[in-house]
Amino acid sequence: MTRKLALLTLLILALVLVSACGPAAEEPAPTATPVPPTATSVPPTATPVLPTATPVPPTDTPVPPTATPVPATATPEPPMASAVADDAMAYYGSGPKTISADDLFANLNDGDAENDPFILSVRSLEDDTSGHIPGAYNVSNKELFTPDVLANLPTDQPIVVYCYTGQAAAQTTAALNMMGYDAYSLVYGMSGWSNDPTAYVKRFDAEKSARQYATSTDEVAWPEATGDMPEALGDTSAAAAEAYFNNGGPKLIAADDVYNNLNDGDPDNDPFIISVRSAEDYAKGHVPGAVWASPKELFTPEMLAKLPADRPIVTYCYTGQTAGQVTAGLNLLGYDAASMTYGMSGWSDDPEVYVKRFDPEKTPRDFAFDTGAPASLTAGKMTDDSAAAGNAVLDAAVAYFSAGPKTIAADALYENLNDGDETNNPYVISVRKPEDYAAGHIPGAVNISPGDVFNPEVLATLPSDQPIVVQCYTGQSASQVTSALNMAGYDASNLVFGMSSWTTDPDVYKTRFEPEMAKGYATTTEPFEATGEYALPSPLAATVAEAANTYFDAGMKTIKADALYENLNDGDTSNDPYIVSVRSAEDYGKGHLPGAVWEDPKALFTPEGLATLPTDKPIVVYCYTGQTASQVTSALNLLGYDASSLSFGMSSWSDDPDVYVKRFSAEKSTHDYPTEAGQ
Repeated sequence: MTRKLALLTLLILALVLVSACGPAAEEPAPTATPVPPTATSVPPTATPVLPTATPVPPTDTPVPPTATPVPATATPEPPMASAVADDAMAYYGSGPKTISADDLFANLNDGDAENDPFILSVRSLEDDTSGHIPGAYNVSNKELFTPDVLANLPTDQPIVVYCYTGQAAAQTTAALNMMGYDAYSLVYGMSGWSNDPTAYVKRFDAEKSARQYATSTDEVAWPEATGDMPEALGDTSAAAAEAYFNNGGPKLIAADDVYNNLNDGDPDNDPFIISVRSAEDYAKGHVPGAVWASPKELFTPEMLAKLPADRPIVTYCYTGQTAGQVTAGLNLLGYDAASMTYGMSGWSDDPEVYVKRFDPEKTPRDFAFDTGAPASLTAGKMTDDSAAAGNAVLDAAVAYFSAGPKTIAADALYENLNDGDETNNPYVISVRKPEDYAAGHIPGAVNISPGDVFNPEVLATLPSDQPIVVQCYTGQSASQVTSALNMAGYDASNLVFGMSSWTTDPDVYKTRFEPEMAKGYATTTEPFEATGEYALPSPLAATVAEAANTYFDAGMKTIKADALYENLNDGDTSNDPYIVSVRSAEDYGKGHLPGAVWEDPKALFTPEGLATLPTDKPIVVYCYTGQTASQVTSALNLLGYDASSLSFGMSSWSDDPDVYVKRFSAEKSTHDYPTEAGQ
């Protein structure tokens, strides 16, 4: 009886439980509907099993930890707290800016000058002189990111930056955008603008640059965020850019160097490699070990926190241009990043892997380009309101002296004239007196006085497609003519030591430097610095040819050692000339004229260099024997300065071989090459 009663009791309890729980699970009984609200307001009623499954998200929502880990992802607050990081995220968030050659050409030729971009070339001045986009300004990356030069960039006009193939310009472009400028990198640079090798100078060549290094299709996972981030190179993007580009940037690394690094047997020195190509093309093949990233997503706190701050980073894309922009941003943020030159185009020769690259048959255009020195963009000296703006004579001087004065030795000229190939013979001009020319001259030379060379009708007779050699007695007068001819666009060289080096016959050479002509005037080893800041003078005329005609018609300017010494020692310092030594810096240190400053002709003929020269006093230029100084003197006069060359240079000022260093020697410098007489 007791057992039956117990079983009956259990049965009743079971039925009660079923009736209590069953309906809530099967249908929305009134008892179940209120449960959530009851759970919201009355925790105890909510504690029952019902909410246990459903409210997990709410339980999750309040859980600050689930949000607290997010700050842990945000713990990499260095970039967020950095103005440079903010600028990087703002720029890369919308994607790197580029412009094709077609679009730039169309813009420049749409008849609306108001929408033209401001064009910057970051190539070498020498290469831009051979060919540059019309209207472009030339500036080095190192100079560009200095406050004085940046002050010349427009903030209300698009900027297009170009280089040789687009890679260095890409880094410049990224930095400019981070600083707030509206800048675009010209895709493929000058390689895409022109198919003329004299203009593009160098570009991607599949035969020379492409390798057949192995690739991988295995996806590589990004590491977990560490939160360890470097400090940006500066407090602002401008400061960071100046630090980066003035310290060896832009950073590039060749495919060979990446390959050798990865295969040197030491994985500890391997770089962290990022592919910024499309995800689809990453899957077709990538550098072994490379992770994939979109530039837009890379520059976020979450992704930047995954980058190693203590290890080199290599970025690559298709041809090096997008990776170049990414590389610049990373470096400004304090990472040690380099862009792989030519990207996948340089790593693999498999079209299924590199996908797209520069094609010399399809990509380059034959758009027009200018030759001669482009406008400079340094230290504000080339702004529109300066005397240097639109100065064709200055542009020509910068272009010529940037490569160094041209000379030719007697040996080289003789060999050229006697190699049996008349097609390579230079056009030889003698600027000696007619009677001395008649007594003997280099075979084939024509006689023209310096005053006549630049007459328009005479210039018209000079070959523009043939080298010209100019010679005089000792090389000094010819040097002045030589530099002016080069500035006017001719390919001219000065015969070193003139007729003095060509023949030992005094009836032919007529006059030359003799040791007894040297003085024993004092020199000093105390250096003198150029400290002036002057506005540039107006050139003698609007064009080089006209300016040269004006200068040479009036007669070339030289000064003898006696006259200069007397001037410096007449007790009146107000009439002293400004003296410039263009010998080597080393030899300037051995001894120079008292008060003379040292200048490298290449650096002197820049807006900054010329701004140190006074326009209100005479200038005397000297070198070793008078020839380099004469070339400099001629150019200065064409620019509007009052300059004279010291005859025979230091050779005539000092008789101390430790000071003059080198000078004309009849025993060493002369030859007995044939001459011809008569007009």
